[in-house]
Formats: sequence, structure tokens, C-alpha cells
Amino acid sequence: MHCERFICILRIIGTTLFGVSLLLGITAAYIVGYQFIQTDNYYFSFGLYGAFLASHLIIQSLFAFLEHRKMKKSLETPIKLNKTVALCIAAYQEDPDYLRKCLQSVKRLTYPGIKVVMVIDGNSDDDLYMMDIFSEVMGRDRSATYVWRSNFHEKGPGETDESHRESSRHVTQLVLASKSVCIMQKWGGKREVMYTAFRALGRSVDYVQ
Repeated sequence: MHCERFICILRIIGTTLFGVSLLLGITAAYIVGYQFIQTDNYYFSFGLYGAFLASHLIIQSLFAFLEHRKMKKSLETPIKLNKTVALCIAAYQEDPDYLRKCLQSVKRLTYPGIKVVMVIDGNSDDDLYMMDIFSEVMGRDRSATYVWRSNFHEKGPGETDESHRESSRHVTQLVLASKSVCIMQKWGGKREVMYTAFRALGRSVDYVQ
């Protein structure tokens, strides 16, 4: 990691120095105006300034060719799709059309085995429309939903410590067992919403977005 960062810094410094030296060289050549080849009436002339420009064109073309070969080689390398990925969505009083389009774009993802976790910040009746949209878009028979009276840090009204621990375990098990899950929880802010998704997922996936 440190080696790659050091190489990146060296590349930046080298590119900057090359650009500055090239600019100074072209400026000096233009001021001096030395000519290698010229006709009697100056219909054609090739001097130091032209040589710098030609060298710059050749060097740029060389680097472009090398970069093209590198990109072509990387495209030929097969992409490994064996890593597990979870996509977490935080929702709070979202516009219905916006939320529906968001979920439709998620559903069109072709990455194999992607897990979708949407956590709604709020568990009142006014927030139920977001869960309904989730079930509608993702499929009622292929998605799990749960209205949680609490969140991981605050108990719901009338809830005991034991029932809070039990509901927390249920949320975790539901997230781990489902490819598509929507949780409505007690209002606590966006940080609390994302905490729920991250804690429930734990180390079950390789990447979380």
C-alpha cells in the first residue's frame, strides 16, 4: 500500500517536472529562434522550436500507445464475480417516484447474489408507503419486511431489555437470511439507520455500498 502510494507520488512529481521543463524549453527555443533547415525566402523552415514540438508529439503518441495497450490487456483479463456485495439504502420520508426509480435501478443490477438492505428512519403509519414501494418493486414473494419498534440503541415504547435483545436478534437474522430486506425502525437519524444495516450484516459480505 505504501509502495503504491510512493510510486504514485513519484509519477506526479515526474510528470510535473517534465511538463515544466518542456514548457521552458519550448519558450527558450521560440525566443532564440534557431533554425536547422530553411529555404532562401523562408517558405519552409524547421528550427529548435519545431523540434521541441515534434518531440513532444512523438512522446505523447508513445505514451498514448502504451496506455492503450495497457487498457486492452486489462479488458482481456476476466472479471472475478466471486465477492459478496451488500447495497444499503437509507430512507427518510422519500419522494415516492424518486424511491421507486431508485429501487428499479437497484433491481436491474446484474451482479450475482447482491444483497439489498433498505432501512427506513421512522416506523409510523406515515412511513409505511416506503415499505410498500420496496415490496412492490423488489417482489413481495422475494423480499422480507419488518416493522421494528426500536433500533439498536433505543428501546421502543413499553419494550423491556429482554424483548429489545430478542428483536435485535430477529432483525440481524432477517438481514442475514434474505437477499432483499426492508426494515422500518424507530427514528434515530441517518447514522442510526446505516448503523442498523452495517451491524446486521456484520462480516457476512465482502463489500458494503
